[in-house]
Amino acid sequence: MTNAMTSPDSSANDASNIDLQAAWIRRSSADIQAFVEGLAARLEGDLPGQVDVVRKRDGLFAKTSHVQSITVRTEEFHYLLERQPSGVRTQRARVVGGVILKRDELSLAGWMESLLAALFSQSGELQRASQSLHDFLMN
Repeated sequence: MTNAMTSPDSSANDASNIDLQAAWIRRSSADIQAFVEGLAARLEGDLPGQVDVVRKRDGLFAKTSHVQSITVRTEEFHYLLERQPSGVRTQRARVVGGVILKRDELSLAGWMESLLAALFSQSGELQRASQSLHDFLMN
């Protein structure tokens, strides 16, 4: 008898859990879209010439569009973020002489960490070169 009594409660809990998970997924998808749009705008402004953003119109006659993919080129790697129906796909590709030698699928967090490390490294190299040029010109 206890099984019959807990069964309706159990299925009610399962249904509410499914509703909660579905709501979380919808919210997460909206958050991902906002994140990708913001990231694209920031990278385009901060790294001109190193970032390619592909946008897709929301409809045939629509004036609005959304970011489909972002590619950031650094000295060693190309970082690709692509919008997917289920979220995003992120890759890091090792590039030598313009040829992609290896692609690695990364989590979004791993992709961001790797991209930031590459950009910090590049920034440090540019600062050292700038300082060397300054020292040369001032002496």
